[in-house]
Amino acid sequence: ILQIIKKLAVLILPFFILLPLYCAHFQMYYMDDEYAMYRQQRDYCLGKNGDNGDEPELLILGDSRAKAGLVPEVLSPHSYNLALGGATPIEGYYSLKEYLAHHKKPKTLLLAYAPMHYMDVDTLWTRTVYFHNMSKSDFFEIMENAKQYEKTDRIRMDHYVSEYYMYELYMPNKYATALKNSGFVFRHQRTLAKYAEMEANRGHTLYGTEAYSSGVNGEAHETDFVSSDIIDAYVDKLLDLCSRESIAVVVEQLPMNETSYGILQPEFKSHYKEYMLGLAERYPEVTVNPSLYCYDNAYFGDADHLNAAGCEVFTQYIKEKYGYR
Repeated sequence: ILQIIKKLAVLILPFFILLPLYCAHFQMYYMDDEYAMYRQQRDYCLGKNGDNGDEPELLILGDSRAKAGLVPEVLSPHSYNLALGGATPIEGYYSLKEYLAHHKKPKTLLLAYAPMHYMDVDTLWTRTVYFHNMSKSDFFEIMENAKQYEKTDRIRMDHYVSEYYMYELYMPNKYATALKNSGFVFRHQRTLAKYAEMEANRGHTLYGTEAYSSGVNGEAHETDFVSSDIIDAYVDKLLDLCSRESIAVVVEQLPMNETSYGILQPEFKSHYKEYMLGLAERYPEVTVNPSLYCYDNAYFGDADHLNAAGCEVFTQYIKEKYGYR
């Protein structure tokens, strides 16, 4: 029996102890580019970059469309892009809260989430938790708050406590695929380069890079716009936080390509506008654009994201629209 136990220990030790230790300390070696984006954003929020002398007056919060489509270099020399791919206002609230704990508050927050990210949670588990991009206390606060709401299937999953700790302890069942796909170490140069790009470009990066896209985005597959109750609550929490801190807020939208906009159901457009007008009514001090934009397919690098030319045009438009300097 002792011999069997020893043999089992030899098998188990590398898998459940050494692998988690490697996963916990060498994320930049096996994670993908998206991890580098999340890591750099959180390091900046927590003040780990060591350069807080030039605090931005204008912050951008949003998802990947905002991450790609709003260029701080064009928008304002005093701006910074804190958007995250797949994020909703839930993640945005906690990002802003962490940012304010370590930085001087900005004068203005530019909030820009795709309609789909007012409708449902996308990547709370597959990116935010997976990348360790949120404190444990904030995560369990979300789980506690989720008890009050209905649209929480992708938030408060069954056995969420044990699921969370498998990520927290870097268990192999959660990270083996990334390890396998990366060959353990072969993503290091790419992730370092992406992290450096984020720092150099004040949080901005492109997603789609094609010169033209007639692809169909997620909203075009929906029959109607119906907001999520828990996301609504976190929009309120975010705007209330800004109100307490005397931060001016602009709620904007990134353009859709003409293909997707043409497919979009009339009910979707009208109900999205109603939602935004309701937000403006609840928060009269907040500047809200209730309409959707449509840009030519030539300005898109994929179905969802503006390419370099589209980013330049749209950011310049926003700069002139709100007089950012």
